[in-house]
Amino acid sequence: MISILLATYNGEKYLSLSIESILNQTYQDFELLIGFNGTTDDSKSIPDKYNDPRIRVFDYGDDKGKSKTLNKLLKEAKYDWIALQDDDDFWIHTKLEKQIKLVNDYDVIGTFINYINENGDITGRPILSSFPNDIKHISLAGINQVANTSAIFKKSDALLMNGWKDGLDGIEDYDFWLRLMREGKSFINIPEELVHHRLHSNSNFNTKRHDLRKIL
Repeated sequence: MISILLATYNGEKYLSLSIESILNQTYQDFELLIGFNGTTDDSKSIPDKYNDPRIRVFDYGDDKGKSKTLNKLLKEAKYDWIALQDDDDFWIHTKLEKQIKLVNDYDVIGTFINYINENGDITGRPILSSFPNDIKHISLAGINQVANTSAIFKKSDALLMNGWKDGLDGIEDYDFWLRLMREGKSFINIPEELVHHRLHSNSNFNTKRHDLRKIL
């Protein structure tokens, strides 16, 4: 079974679509943990309308930061495998079904993704490898090969890494994958676009700048 972690900050505009893409998965053995951090819009009322016992909601008040929220949700997770979702992304309905078939072979299982704009139109896709060795080598060369909201991974490995580092909003996932690679964990990407990742002006990736050389 899979624990899905969704950290959200003022995600009212797209949160319903994100949640519904999870609830509509063909693989249904999961729980969805939603963590609100510093939220001031009306998004806190959205999970209530689904009346699904697999959804658990946590309000962390003004303790902002995606990494902080993910680390708190990780401790609440009941199951051995973790998936991540953003409040503005959505999944193709067969995503988890295709990934769960590989859990005996790999430690981190991602997929290819599409980029979409604020209107949901596909605008492109990143160049990702589906080959384990290439994923590591290209990532270590400075190009992240694991799309954050595409991946599932072992809870035990995330705890071993002490979760995500605070202060790296926008690339906290890249740092997390690199640390797992350093520990020798195995990676794979399913070569299908099973996630729509939204790029817009308020995305953390577009508003934060970090020294990648220092992280590498």
